[in-house]
Amino acid sequence: MARRIRWQIVIAALSTLLVAGLLGRLALRTASVASPLEGGTYVEALTGPPQLPVPLLNDPLADPSGRALIGLLFDGLMRVGADGLVEPALAAAYEVDPTGEVYTFSLRRDVRWHDGTPLSADDVVFTLRALQSLADPGDPADRAWQEVLVDRIDDYTVRATLARPYAPFLALARAPILPAHLLGGTPPERWASSAFGRSLIGTGPYRLAELDERRALLEANPDYFDGRPYLDTIELRFIAAPEAALAALGRGEITAFGERGGATLAGANLPGNMRLRSAPLDEYATLSFNLRAAPLDQQPLRAALAAALDRDALLEVALGGQADQIDTPILPGSWASDPTARWPAPDRARAERLLGELGYEPTIGGARARDGRPLAFELIVDGEPRRLAAAQEVARQWGQIGVAVQVQQLEPPELVRRLQAHDFALAIHSWARLGPDPSPYALWHSSQAERGLNYAGLADDQIDSALEEALTETDLAARNALYGAFQRRWIQLAPAIPLFQPRYYFAVDSGLGGLAIGDPQSAASQLLFGTEDRYRGVARWYTNSYREIQGDLQ
Repeated sequence: MARRIRWQIVIAALSTLLVAGLLGRLALRTASVASPLEGGTYVEALTGPPQLPVPLLNDPLADPSGRALIGLLFDGLMRVGADGLVEPALAAAYEVDPTGEVYTFSLRRDVRWHDGTPLSADDVVFTLRALQSLADPGDPADRAWQEVLVDRIDDYTVRATLARPYAPFLALARAPILPAHLLGGTPPERWASSAFGRSLIGTGPYRLAELDERRALLEANPDYFDGRPYLDTIELRFIAAPEAALAALGRGEITAFGERGGATLAGANLPGNMRLRSAPLDEYATLSFNLRAAPLDQQPLRAALAAALDRDALLEVALGGQADQIDTPILPGSWASDPTARWPAPDRARAERLLGELGYEPTIGGARARDGRPLAFELIVDGEPRRLAAAQEVARQWGQIGVAVQVQQLEPPELVRRLQAHDFALAIHSWARLGPDPSPYALWHSSQAERGLNYAGLADDQIDSALEEALTETDLAARNALYGAFQRRWIQLAPAIPLFQPRYYFAVDSGLGGLAIGDPQSAASQLLFGTEDRYRGVARWYTNSYREIQGDLQ
């Protein structure tokens, strides 16, 4: 009996120790956080090698691999912060005069180029004046610099004088700054073939060690003004097709692979150590009406067509659900978005009633007509698979209510020509790289209808007034209110139907820490301003860490 009691005591003691150990381990995990350590390598596959990875010359849409390199190697005066707003980068601070026309940038004094040369105002002035000399910069948004007077005040101060107040100006100051001591005297058309074009010396968190047709190897910049990055190296491997990247993921050869739209990744069977993340891009596809010609100049007809289109079904059928629904030209997640401005839900009965009130009655064959003339339209679109599929789904849905739509696929240059000439009835097209300050002035102000980007030909006094005030108002809350008024009026007029917002999908090794973009648990803004914006905060990415106890373990 005594022996049996002793064994019971031993078993009870061991059980108590085991439970205590488990509880202690749980408490330690609960009360500790991963603290990053320097070291480690990040390997990402990119589809295709860079074509022109030279700032100011790179076309970010045609050469995303080149733009990815630029995003890691160079900085601008300003940058996008974790909250999605523009904040100083190479500029330590800035001031705006009361007129809203003069911006004075005070440069950081702790910035060095990758070759050790200190950054100065000469670099900034050289870059911005070179940008002004380009008739066709790689990023069309940079054309706005051509009317800006740039002056050097002293070694660390630059003044930019605008022709008129322009509230989104600070977003333009994200243009990458180039080294005057390496490029001075060399015309931009020779930059790519120069020694600089092979070395790509910038001020960014990483510096270029190797670049060839197979890969780019980047090393941590120990002198980076925001602190040395945790990762020792970043390797960008250039692959021919997404399928090759999936195979490399399966073999454990790469840390990450990303793509716009998720055609390959969204349905892929990823290895167990990989997690799939996605984030919305600052672009959207839209169906534009031509308001200059009958019958689409009638708002009730546009409202009827809008009510007849189930955009949720369009997303599922045409894109497999791999995009986001949007309500206005100002995207969700932007500081300028008004969450109360909502596109009306689809309502087929309302659509048919409106068409009947306009005199469009069903004929024997089901097609609608008024005064013997059928309600039929040509819908032009380019061959991009998602937009083409969306056009075909629009034609199918509207055909169900008796509206005939003929889809006409065009080459991209021809589509743009017809949009600019207002030679269309319906068109599906996209707007990309709207940026962190998404002013819709160029797309929807009446002054932009003749030679600008207002393809629909919208002309409305209320919209013009809101966009004009927002263009000069520097208070963010006041601008937000003006953009809210614009969005509500835009929905009411329905000059276009917002279709979908693409997402950027990327598969990432679960061992990579510090990656806030695409993380639903992060407080960081999830809207990506170009695919290269996935590197926002790259200096804080890490693979090595230790557990640090924080808080009370009681």
